[in-house]
Amino acid sequence: MPSAYKMMKANYHTHMYLCRHAEGTVEDYVKKAIEVGLKTIGMSDHAPFEDLKDRSIRMLPNELPIYIDECDEAIRKYSDRIKILKGLEIEYFDHHEQYYKELKQQFDFLALGQHYITLGESTKKLKSTFELTIPTELKRYADTLVKAIASGIFKFVCHPDLMLFGYGNFDNSVKAASEKIIDAAVKYNIPLEINANGIRRGTYHYSEGNRYIYPRLEFWQLAKERKAKVIISSDAHHPKHLYDEAIEAAYKFAANLGIEVVDELEF
Repeated sequence: MPSAYKMMKANYHTHMYLCRHAEGTVEDYVKKAIEVGLKTIGMSDHAPFEDLKDRSIRMLPNELPIYIDECDEAIRKYSDRIKILKGLEIEYFDHHEQYYKELKQQFDFLALGQHYITLGESTKKLKSTFELTIPTELKRYADTLVKAIASGIFKFVCHPDLMLFGYGNFDNSVKAASEKIIDAAVKYNIPLEINANGIRRGTYHYSEGNRYIYPRLEFWQLAKERKAKVIISSDAHHPKHLYDEAIEAAYKFAANLGIEVVDELEF
């Protein structure tokens, strides 16, 4: 697994077929991880969530045991060749502490992937993080991530700059929201993720030229300045994504900013 920048040792952001927008079984990913030389693979498919069952494509509650069984079987078969961690990617909403507690008892880690924000006190009023367009929504997103980070529930933050998917300009509102997220991550020593799946989406043309929607350069410049802990994850939706050109590009992106990427997390 040669790289001009760094050797990837671990990937903690890995999906599989139960989420309905990825391909491959847990075993498929584990075998590919061994092939490309990873030391650790963390499975982290989208967790079932009652409040999102009609809004988001993910496994159903009755499918969670299937996912657990696949992870446990892979651990049984391959743990002498690679470290396999059993995790979930999940959103944070207030008043669901018991659900998070139950999941943490069953899994090695939970990763924060905030794909929706609430527009009020009720989680029934939701807006996709891909569709945030006004400063008050960015503030809501940032405030949600700060609460999530402070909760101690999550091992790392997936694609923290996803809030900029539909926003465009990196204005003062974006800067303030970014600094709030980064400062919370630094305070609680929670890694922020440069997400290679954003790179797989390709570059788009904006007034300032071609760039990724995410990872967003200005966000990660702030993360570098404020000394945030940073990891790179594949956000794999196919086994071939565990090490591909997008991973190479993510390491190049970090290296060009002078960001020292954390190789492996402690468990």
